Amino acid sequence: MLPGKVGRRPADRRVRVRPPVSPYFRTVGDGVYVARPAAIEPTGSIGRTLARARRVAFGRPLSNAEESSERLSKVKALAVFSSDNLSSVAYATEAILFTLLAVGTGAFWLTVPISALIVAVLGIIVVSYRQTIRAYPNGGGSYVVARENLGTGAGLIAAAALLTDYVLTVSVSVAAGVAAITSAFPGTLDGVRVEIAAVSIVLVMLINLRGVRESGTIFAIPTYVFVGSMLVLITVGVLRTVVGAAPTVTDVVPATVPTQTLGVLLLMRAFADGCTAITGVEAVSNGVPAFKRSESWNARVTLTVMAVLVGVMFLGTSWLAEVAGAVPAERETVLSQLGRAVFGGVGPAYLVLQLSTMGILILAANTAFADFPRLSSLLARDGFMPHRFAFRGERLAFSTGIVALAMLSIAVLAAFGGRVEALIPLYAVGVFTSITLSQAGMVRHWWRSREPGWRRSMTINGVGAVATAIVTMIFAIAKFALGAWLIIIVIPILVAAMIAVHRRYARRGIEKAVRAELVVGPPQRSQRVIVPVADVSRDVVHALTFARTMSDDVTAVHVTEDAERGKELRARFQRQVPGIPLVLVESPYRELVRPLVRYLRDAADSAGDSVVIVLLPEYLPRNRIEQFLYNDNARRIREAILGLPNVLVAEVPYRRAA
Repeated sequence: MLPGKVGRRPADRRVRVRPPVSPYFRTVGDGVYVARPAAIEPTGSIGRTLARARRVAFGRPLSNAEESSERLSKVKALAVFSSDNLSSVAYATEAILFTLLAVGTGAFWLTVPISALIVAVLGIIVVSYRQTIRAYPNGGGSYVVARENLGTGAGLIAAAALLTDYVLTVSVSVAAGVAAITSAFPGTLDGVRVEIAAVSIVLVMLINLRGVRESGTIFAIPTYVFVGSMLVLITVGVLRTVVGAAPTVTDVVPATVPTQTLGVLLLMRAFADGCTAITGVEAVSNGVPAFKRSESWNARVTLTVMAVLVGVMFLGTSWLAEVAGAVPAERETVLSQLGRAVFGGVGPAYLVLQLSTMGILILAANTAFADFPRLSSLLARDGFMPHRFAFRGERLAFSTGIVALAMLSIAVLAAFGGRVEALIPLYAVGVFTSITLSQAGMVRHWWRSREPGWRRSMTINGVGAVATAIVTMIFAIAKFALGAWLIIIVIPILVAAMIAVHRRYARRGIEKAVRAELVVGPPQRSQRVIVPVADVSRDVVHALTFARTMSDDVTAVHVTEDAERGKELRARFQRQVPGIPLVLVESPYRELVRPLVRYLRDAADSAGDSVVIVLLPEYLPRNRIEQFLYNDNARRIREAILGLPNVLVAEVPYRRAA
């Protein structure tokens, strides 16, 4: 009901809301009801059919009360939040070798020292993030920490960097997964890499739309099969080397790369490429609220286990690659070469390794699917992204963020032809930027809070901030010409876009704000209702009927360019709608909307203390085509008079039941 005429009841009469007699609601108090599952079911036959299909695909709707049961144990959380970090060992060593290949295979001895340095950086970051999780048990992502401690600008830079990195995480992981399977079946799938990758992303998207717990259950199997396969590969390779039967890679044609000399810049590039093994380490701190109780403890344990596994697998793979003589090749990954050499050819163990590698690399995208929507929801809650990103779907998942991430990732992957080597230079710049800001924010947090042990904690996070800042600069310098410049441009653009969204929301918020001391009481002024009329049609009659329930002072207005036709309409109107005067406004200049708007403005000016309510009859379109065919004048009228003093505008939609 519109303000100004509260049901035409006396001001001191209390209206008691009767509980609905239906299976759709349950009463929890006087005038308080809770919708049952039946209340969200579609009413039409087509809608019910689509709803049944959606239930089959995604499961039944989950209520807010079921959120606690959707939380993750440490076992499932390792699969959901660590798959990106764990899977990166499948291509991090190869990325180092690919850069060193420009110097020649004689430089491959540097792979293990570079890997060891990267694992040391990983250890620093993990210890630092354990402090972050302890300080922010409700979720301490880079955006939250940086914004709270360093200001909105730093928070938005961290958020933009993470959003960019999540899109690239999906693209790189899936591209690497497709490369793993094409290595097992060379020459048969090369022409459809992008198509396979796109289908894989859509599959991961659909699984995530089923909810966090379900995705954790589905992704746990390939994650642990991959970890087991990698540990078996490394163990067997080490044992064979110890007994004097070291594995040797054969039948490999090295990739062709431009020749370079060994120098500082090339070593920086090799280090930066290998640092892809660290990506995804921040995901656990972002997703602390998704853990079962005690969230903080479970998250810290999961983070530590993840770091130990990554360190062992990464160093083991790099050492095996040097021992076996693996080299980057055009159609076979380094991990595939190691599998053939260690397991003695293309046998069951090799196929399990390759299939599990493909599985975890594709499902590693799930880390981004877990964190991108969550970060988007935080930004939407704070007004920096469209509010629809904060909406949780029927399965308690942030559906808009999940779908947006899938579409963006497919676009990026297609733009770069699904090639891992083309995407790697763009990768990890964003994540190290966000980690640096997060750790710097934690230094400020400890300095301000002065909690017990704050000096030790501040030192840990300070070391983490310095280490990741150095890595970020190395990335920016070493990868700038290879594509990192694109990310350096994209991040400021994203920040500017988020600020623009926030300003628009803030401006609308000021326009709609109501003072806290304002009390909206019963109507103290009379009100006049004006209904623009084009003809005596069903939508007009519908609006006039509604107008009569609001006021005794109702006027219809018709603007015409044909005076005779206007008089005919007036005669018909007086016969069919007695009791409501029809004002005719002739427009000899053939413009119908502007004279009507002018009349409504004059009516508002002459109303004094009265309220003028303009009811716009509106035909409700049945499809998108009809949206372009109807209600154009109503939109123009509404936009012209909205915001006028003492004027309220309402649309009265009408559509005859099918």
